Amino acid sequence: MPRILSESQVTQFHELGYVAGIPVLSEGEASQALAMLRAWEKSSGKTVKEVMRGKAHLLLKCLSDLIHHPRIVAALQDVLGPNVLCLESGFFWKNARDSSYVSWHQDNTYLQLQPPAALAAWLALTDSKPDNGALKVIPGTQKQGDLAYDLIPGENNMLKFSRQVRDIDTKKAVHIELEPGQLSMHANHVVHGSEANGSDRPRIGWSCIFAAPHARTTARGAMGATLVAGEDTHGYYELEPIPRFDFDPIAVAAYERSMSGPLAIYKPK
Repeated sequence: MPRILSESQVTQFHELGYVAGIPVLSEGEASQALAMLRAWEKSSGKTVKEVMRGKAHLLLKCLSDLIHHPRIVAALQDVLGPNVLCLESGFFWKNARDSSYVSWHQDNTYLQLQPPAALAAWLALTDSKPDNGALKVIPGTQKQGDLAYDLIPGENNMLKFSRQVRDIDTKKAVHIELEPGQLSMHANHVVHGSEANGSDRPRIGWSCIFAAPHARTTARGAMGATLVAGEDTHGYYELEPIPRFDFDPIAVAAYERSMSGPLAIYKPK
């Protein structure tokens, strides 16, 4: 029996490939998390948008705490089962009047998980609405397997590899509207993307890929994973340490190992 989701939400995830509006943080908790990220930007002179991609939960303790948040973990278990690994995490950060967008794509194109027993969890730290570039999904496309795609010009595309899925009916797309502290989840094969932020407020979301332990990546290179619930029943990944503090050397070493493999595209220059 689900712990956070309703039975109908679990059914929707499996039938349509997504579920949204899951309350996991209070608005105050979401604001506090965002304030911590802003403080890091101020102290480091860097931006979260550019630096925190790939394995952000290994770099900042507040992000490690979030992937272990009891309500987030319970929501994941409602879909993936009792054993859950976090494979990657990063920000889709659009400032006000930001021209950045995300082309239509499938997550499994990048990590090539077999079987694709995985999902992306998208946590809103600000509101996410159509006018500020909310995530959009095309329901049911997770049932179509790996879809053909074209390489497109990369300007303003937030994807490191600018890929565009071919021959999809974008008229069927739905916006995932979220308030701060709400979570959405979408299946690894569902086609999704987002448009530029045309508003005067930011749209900040933290996206993580979570998988059941039997989902093995066939992408080349070393790959680690953080165990967030249950146990690793298959041993396909190097289990990552939980950072004790920001930029904990032990966790940073695990980050560097993963960034030498399939996640190297995310490593800051």
